[in-house]
Amino acid sequence: MQPSHRVLFVDDNVRDIGGHYLELASLLAEGARELGYEPTLVTHESFLARNPDSWTDSRLDKLVVDPRFQVRRMENWSLGVDGPSLVSRGRGGFPIGGSVVQRCLQRFHDVACRPSRRPATMLDAWSRGFSQAVRQFDPAPGDSIVINTGGDFQILALADALESLSRDGVTTPLSIHVVFHFAVFGDSVTDRAQAFGRQVNESVKRMHPHRVALHATTESLNQQLAAVGISATAIPYPTRRREVKRVGWTADSGGTPPKILLAGMPRAEKGRGQIRSLLSAIERPFLRSGQFTWSMQLPKKRWQRMIPAAAMDLYRDAAERVRDDSAGGEVTAGGVIEGVHGNLDSEHYHDWLDGADVGLFLYDPDRYVARCSGVLLEMMIRGVPVIVPDRCWLADQVRSVQQPIGWVYQSTEEIPAILEQLPSQLDQVACHCRAHAQHVAEFHSGRNTLQQMGLAGAGSLPVRRAG
Repeated sequence: MQPSHRVLFVDDNVRDIGGHYLELASLLAEGARELGYEPTLVTHESFLARNPDSWTDSRLDKLVVDPRFQVRRMENWSLGVDGPSLVSRGRGGFPIGGSVVQRCLQRFHDVACRPSRRPATMLDAWSRGFSQAVRQFDPAPGDSIVINTGGDFQILALADALESLSRDGVTTPLSIHVVFHFAVFGDSVTDRAQAFGRQVNESVKRMHPHRVALHATTESLNQQLAAVGISATAIPYPTRRREVKRVGWTADSGGTPPKILLAGMPRAEKGRGQIRSLLSAIERPFLRSGQFTWSMQLPKKRWQRMIPAAAMDLYRDAAERVRDDSAGGEVTAGGVIEGVHGNLDSEHYHDWLDGADVGLFLYDPDRYVARCSGVLLEMMIRGVPVIVPDRCWLADQVRSVQQPIGWVYQSTEEIPAILEQLPSQLDQVACHCRAHAQHVAEFHSGRNTLQQMGLAGAGSLPVRRAG
């Protein structure tokens, strides 16, 4: 049998089984297989070392993994809203944009951080890792390379890597796709955003004769890229297909109260600093009274800081709940606030999400103004109503559906009022969510994401020669 064509998926951020970097990679790999490609995933070198049981994760079935990178989180030197850079950069990450004063200030910031995180060091490490992975992959006509998590700083490293490969005799034009996730600017185009555009476009020019296509995971991000002069295409962010909740909580069902679920490990941009104050506000009227239960992921260390002392008697580790449930135990008052400690593998994570009646998002709208939320899609594909902040991509998704599928708040201070009215509205809103879930499943699949990128089915391409 002749071998099929292949796709090399690249993401230096994949070093844990938790979070959405591996989830995204595995969904794209599944979509590639459906289209007839053989997928390979290049990860951070610590992936297997940090996850000795990772091969039991079903997402890695039939997926070749190449732990390669010695650096990660390249967006930390971005000119976008998630990075601290002040001016555009050229080869080797050297500051070239802005005024003399701005360039001097940038150089000071660059050398002030620890050596391994300096821009030139990170750029060189990523470039070497990518070059080594491509040589190992040995791409042939019809093969493609997809950089799952791209950005302006990473584009610099990619340009350096491609020039290095050319010097080493790799002259076959490569087909490369770079996926952008993070917002370029907030409310308006800034000087930094314009520098973002110049940096990306100058880097892409250096990549000739390779075929490089840029993509954005939201339409609003695609518009931001266009506003700074970058040509890209909008593609859907994939999510894992899941059975829609056929019957949700209703006011007449009795039994366990509806569960409010905060999925994803709490980070600054996901409202980590607001969880404690919100729990304090709703502890007595909604949790202690038994109107709702609350479930969230927690870091393994210092998780106590996220729960107010007055509500600590309501807290219960989710592992204890599982043990009691398996023994036929009932939910006790001590389980009103449920915590899931650390990262979960795919099976347990999705089983946990299945228990949600309402998905709550405390995200910073400035950080998510044009940024996709994989967790939101995971709620929507299950037909679960959501509570989201206004002035960001999450609110756009809720408002894009004709029938109500959730609630939008301006400030977290409005959330108690939403919870007050929620029981009388939840059943009807959940019906609308279940109807919308089928569209989410079809549009936000790994297969459709790759097709929207322009990757045709491998059967329509000339077959790669063996050897």
